Amino acid sequence: MGALAAAIQRFYPVAKTRRIGPIGLECSLSELHMVQMATDSDGSLVVTARASLPYGAPREEMLASPKRMRELVHRALNADRFQGRLVVSMLPSSATRIQSLNYQVRDGQPESDAILALLAERLDGELSDYVIDYIPVRTATRNEDRLAIVAIASKEAVIAYLETLRKCGLIAGSLEIGPSAIRRLVSAIGRKDSHENVLTINFGRRSSYLSVISGSRLIFDQQVKFGEIELLEEIATTLDMSVDSVHGLVNKASFDPQSAAAQAPGSRFDIDASETLMEIVKPIFVRMAEEINRALIYTTSQTRGQAVRRIYLLGSIARWHGMDQLLNSLVRLPVETIPNPLQTFYREGTPDKIINEQAKPELALATGLALRGMLDHGRD
Repeated sequence: MGALAAAIQRFYPVAKTRRIGPIGLECSLSELHMVQMATDSDGSLVVTARASLPYGAPREEMLASPKRMRELVHRALNADRFQGRLVVSMLPSSATRIQSLNYQVRDGQPESDAILALLAERLDGELSDYVIDYIPVRTATRNEDRLAIVAIASKEAVIAYLETLRKCGLIAGSLEIGPSAIRRLVSAIGRKDSHENVLTINFGRRSSYLSVISGSRLIFDQQVKFGEIELLEEIATTLDMSVDSVHGLVNKASFDPQSAAAQAPGSRFDIDASETLMEIVKPIFVRMAEEINRALIYTTSQTRGQAVRRIYLLGSIARWHGMDQLLNSLVRLPVETIPNPLQTFYREGTPDKIINEQAKPELALATGLALRGMLDHGRD
């Protein structure tokens, strides 16, 4: 390059080539979520498309009907400016078993062989009947225990899901597990000048997952037997109501009496309902707080005293009003529903009205999936 050309490029740099990322696709319990990112001219990440559409039928019924699923996917693709058909997705939680696995690696032994050897002793049938993936969580010296998050799914379930995506006209670039997507999202929305330790709680129907992310590292992940169904059944039994009726109640009520009083100062019923609901579920959340405290102690021991600074909630129970305040009162840490996962990636100057209209914490997993291959080295 000549001196003149170099000077011109220095003062008038050529814009970076715009790169379109894959579509992050999650089949949640009640909705199809899709998100797509791209790199802007300055290399920053921006949201290019997003969609959330309800199934209108049970998820398993939809996935078993290629025609209905294809129609839903096409409606989602047409709802915004999605480009291409390459997707990064994850199996529905009902088809995947995720567990923590302690293992040791002998000198000269590949890490994957050590994990598979343990699983061969614990799984029914042959290893060839399963698709197995894992994320190293704690690495140590060759002679000490290591920890990994292992995802296990039957080969039949994986093939069936991939075939569903194919029949929808999509190309499956990869399948991931929830902790990977969450780690990537928390890393992307966190402060870039520090490695703040964050605990995420992903609430499911029957189980929930505690994950601690430090910068871009997953340093703790644990499944706990605590989910939406347990809470709904406890409330239903105490109030002598059906589970369906309770589900409608918790979607309207608040588990924070102070918030209920502020929102409806003249409604004693709303305040009483809030206090009643809080008293019913609080003993169950005390058990959850004990699991959280164990995770906090473990994190401090593994990070040379660097404690967890905040807790993010996502998943089904995170949508219940006042859950963050209730949990905050039990663990004494800042607790909040995970921020709008797309807000970090809007172009500067995007009107607040648009951002608020599109705010949807339920898009967290789809956003994390869409970020695959799009982050700076070391955070992807």
